[in-house]
Order: sequence, then C-alpha cells, then structure tokens
Amino acid sequence: MTRYVLVPCAAVVVVISTIMAQGNQHGARPLDALGYALLGATALGLAWLRGRPEVSVAVCCLAAAVVLALGYAYALWAVPALIAMFTAIAEGRRREGWAGAAFLVAFPAAGAMLAYDAGNLGALLVWALVVALTGQLAEASRARRGYIAELERTREEEARRRARDERLKIARELHDVTSHTISLIALQAAVAAEAVERAGGPPEARAALGVIRTASREAVSEMKGLLGVLRHADGEQAGRSPMPGLDRVGELVASSALPVRLAFEGDRRPLPPVVELTAYRIVQEALTNTVRHARAAAAQVTLRYESGGLVVEIVDDGRGVRGGGGAGHGLAGMAERVAAVGGSLSTGDRPEGGFGVAAWLPA
Repeated sequence: MTRYVLVPCAAVVVVISTIMAQGNQHGARPLDALGYALLGATALGLAWLRGRPEVSVAVCCLAAAVVLALGYAYALWAVPALIAMFTAIAEGRRREGWAGAAFLVAFPAAGAMLAYDAGNLGALLVWALVVALTGQLAEASRARRGYIAELERTREEEARRRARDERLKIARELHDVTSHTISLIALQAAVAAEAVERAGGPPEARAALGVIRTASREAVSEMKGLLGVLRHADGEQAGRSPMPGLDRVGELVASSALPVRLAFEGDRRPLPPVVELTAYRIVQEALTNTVRHARAAAAQVTLRYESGGLVVEIVDDGRGVRGGGGAGHGLAGMAERVAAVGGSLSTGDRPEGGFGVAAWLPA
C-alpha cells in the first residue's frame, strides 16, 4: 500500500475512532482544531514509512504522546506509531524501532506515576504487552526476511558457480578444437601465399590466400577475446582484446573478397558496446553469405544513425534467393543477435536484383 493511500486511510480511522470513543469517555477533552491537527499528524508520520521509517517512528510517537498528554479520548491514534515501530524493526532499524517502543511505554507510565492514577495500571500493563508483542512480531519478520535473502544469495552463488563451470568447459573445447584449427588455417595460408608468390602464380590466388590469412588471424584474435570472457567472471578479464565494434567495420569491408562500398549516414555517435558488436557481426555474416552464395560482383554496406537507434543495410548485386544463390546459413543466428538487443531484421531479394539485409538496432 502506497503512502498516498495509507496516510488518508489511517487519518480517517484515527479521527473516526476518536470521535466515537469521545461519546463513551465523558471526562476526555473535546476534539478541537488542535486535536484534529494532532490526529492528522499521527497519520501523516506514515508518509516516511518507506525509506525513512525512523522519521515515521519519531513523528507518530511524538504526536500520539501529545494527544495523550492533552487528555483527548483514548482511541486508535496510537496504531500508526505501532505500524511505524513494526516497520522500522522489520527493515533492520532495530535501534530506532525499539527506542520508539520504549517511548510508547515509558511516556504513559510516567504520566500515570505523576498523576498517582493506580486505576490505569492494568491498562498500562496491557498496552506494554501490545507494544512488546508488536516488536517481537517485527523481529520475526526481520529474521524471516534475512533468511529468505540468504537463501536467495545461496541460490545465486550456486547458479553463478554452475555457469562458471559451464563457461570453462566451453572455453576448453573452443581452445582445444576450434582455436587450434583456425590457427593452423592461418599458418598454412601464409605458407601457401609465399609458395604462390615464389612460383609466380596468378595474382587472384595470392589475393585469396591473403584474405584467408587475414580473416584467420582476426578469427584467432576474436577467439582469444571470447575465451577471456568465458574463463573469467564479469569485469575480470583484464588485458584481453576488446570485442569488435563499428570502428572496425572499415577493416572488415577492406578484407572482403569482393568490392564493397561503405557509407555512414546521420550523425555518428558512440553506441552501447552490445549494439556495436551486433552491427559488426551482421555486416560480417552478410558479407560472408554474399561471397559464398550470391556470386555477386559488388556489395554495399550502409550504417545509418537515427535518433532512436542504428540501421544496418547490406545489399549486393548477386543472384538472390530466387536466382538460386541461396541466403546462406547464418540468417538464423543473425536474427537471434538482433532479437537479443530488441531490434528487428528483414532479409530477402531486392526488386532490382540481388539480396538485401536490413536491421534496426535500438540505441
């Protein structure tokens, strides 16, 4: 219940209960403007219940004490003070909460002793028991919250441990199999390029082997970064190479096996790392599909910065899907990447020919 509902409801209950009680307590002081103001203050103290319960305890207890001292009818005007005391103790402000409880008992006890009113001792004892019971219930609530929080921490630690073990397992597999294979490809491509150059082979072969060597080296570098992410907890992979972003799209386009035109539109600005990585991977996968399947002569990559995000477009002049070129096998992974950041992806043949990929990434 929010304070906007709790405070008015408490004020209504306090005022109505006091008006009703006054009819049965003929010796009580009639409600006047000061009385209504004090009753409102007992409820208004609950406005600080969430976030500053110690303030609620102070305001509610002091207002209730003044109501008691001025002789207004006994009613439910002490209930907000009990609620504030309970909340303070339950939320860990034990010192302030129990100080309020002591005040709620000590103030009427002191008044009874000064007035030598032995007839109220029974009522005072009942009131002290009510305050003590409220405090104990608050302690039980606090202990239960602590137990639940500790249980949640234990579950989270276990989940993190299992995730860490799984990451290490994946990292070992990638290192032992994939990383080794890619490193071997890069090495053999370099050897082959030197052999073709010595033998005076065709320039197309040297260029293709150069692309293979460059791509393999980049793949090894990125694999090392990925292994660093998998092997270390969040934020602990110091010294590893950063994941690629839009600043490396130019290198990616330059290393492609076909001519690619790169264009930036709109006001360039830094984007979240996950968005830049997603855009880089989309361009990488789209160009890979174009080289492998489209039989295209050229392609174009456009990165358009908009107010709400980034548009990534890759088009080629190849055969397209209807022409038998196929769309490659990376579109599913591309769609998953885009969906993971809350974006949208569209792919398909272009009316003027070729194949197009368009993604919108929020940023």
